[in-house]
Amino acid sequence: MKRTHAKSTEPAGQSVFHKVAENLYRLESSGGYYALVKRAGKQFRRSLKTKDRKLAERRLSDLKAKVGALRISDDADLNFRQVANYWNEATKHTIAGGTLARRNTCIKNLSEFFRDATIRNIEVRHCEQWAATRGSEVAAQTFAHELDTMKSVFKYAVNHGLILANPAASIKRKKISNRKILTPAREQFQEIVAEMRKSDGRSDSQEKAKDGADLVEFLAYSGARLGEAHAARWQDVNFKNGEIWIHGIKSEASDRLIPMPRELKAFLERRKAETKPQRTDLIIGIKSAKRSLARACRKLGLPRFTHHDFRHYFATTCIEEGVDIPTVSRWLGHSDGGALAMQRYGHLRREHSLAMMKRVSFAPRPDNIVPLPQSKASTFRGGSPATTGERRAIAKAKTKYSYPWWASEVPLEVFWGQLNEETLIVPIEKLLEVAKQVMGRQVLKQELGDRLALIDELFERVPEATLNEVLPKIPSDITSQTGRPGPAQSLAQRH
Repeated sequence: MKRTHAKSTEPAGQSVFHKVAENLYRLESSGGYYALVKRAGKQFRRSLKTKDRKLAERRLSDLKAKVGALRISDDADLNFRQVANYWNEATKHTIAGGTLARRNTCIKNLSEFFRDATIRNIEVRHCEQWAATRGSEVAAQTFAHELDTMKSVFKYAVNHGLILANPAASIKRKKISNRKILTPAREQFQEIVAEMRKSDGRSDSQEKAKDGADLVEFLAYSGARLGEAHAARWQDVNFKNGEIWIHGIKSEASDRLIPMPRELKAFLERRKAETKPQRTDLIIGIKSAKRSLARACRKLGLPRFTHHDFRHYFATTCIEEGVDIPTVSRWLGHSDGGALAMQRYGHLRREHSLAMMKRVSFAPRPDNIVPLPQSKASTFRGGSPATTGERRAIAKAKTKYSYPWWASEVPLEVFWGQLNEETLIVPIEKLLEVAKQVMGRQVLKQELGDRLALIDELFERVPEATLNEVLPKIPSDITSQTGRPGPAQSLAQRH
């Protein structure tokens, strides 16, 4: 790859300048003012970008002050690589290891372009040449990293009196097109993990296959970045409190304590039983499962998912299950309050989007929807109704049942019983809690007014075998009032 060597040249042309004051010149053809300042045998020529004499004099004064602050020593002859190394050494303690490695690569590439040109001889046109050349060679993200590095080096040179101004200040980034977030469906995720666990016949293949699948599971259930997953140790896991400490790799702000979902806790318990680790041992012993993951995707005919796609899978699943975006953002280690998560995950999966749209209706509410009497929610104090009339209403409602579902320890029985009972027997707080357990998501108080919609969703979420076991115990009050089929008939109609 050919690199352009930056060097200073004298300006060409037949322009005529008239000296109007010390260090101040006026261009005859345009009337614009220019400065010529000398220091220690070196000349500094600059356009003052004005035709106004008084403004030109003020800008000349500022230029003289800057030139006076320049270091006229051996340091002024430093080349780009040398200045970049000084800047890097002075600031590397503020960034993470991965960022430092990327910065070192940027400095190497930029130094190859500018070669041995001294920092003070690099001009705007040289930076423009770099942008034109490099912009056609690399992706927008790489271009942005190198441009940011170059601007920072020149800013460091300005602050230390090596140059007057940043020659890269006007260079703009290439437009970065947002990569479409690719996440597997839940069934695809299970298939990928199962395929990754298969050995290819080599002696060490089984152990590597198992570790690779475990790495992908950890990423999917924790939302950790790949480097964070590799850094996690058993001492970071608190099984008693159901939490795990994630050591952030972006910055100290990305360190976080997150609650463990059921799947992550079960996964860690299984892996701990299999590996019998010490507290200081790494949870996942490998740094990457790139090959086995690519092989599994290829065999299954799926897109080539990356490690980071399973972090997206975690975030998308959490949001689809009803977790608010600011909370998901904290679990991911973002420090922007959810702005990035909203931008990335606001669309979610197409299937979820279609399912949510089916719940939207602009038609008037039908007359057969019987709302739960919300006013009675406030009558419960410690599980007892506030008035004699309300106690009698609840007692009368209970006489319809031979099975006391309201006292059951099975959430589905409590939820189904109350959905089919017009009188609010279960305290509203308990009802919302069992609803969350049964539906696998947070159920809002206002949703309880549309019992038929909740019953429809219940039939979609809960396995048929479980419904057949529980629902026949409890007669359906709402179906008798609305003409809707009872539980047995509803299940039959689904198939």
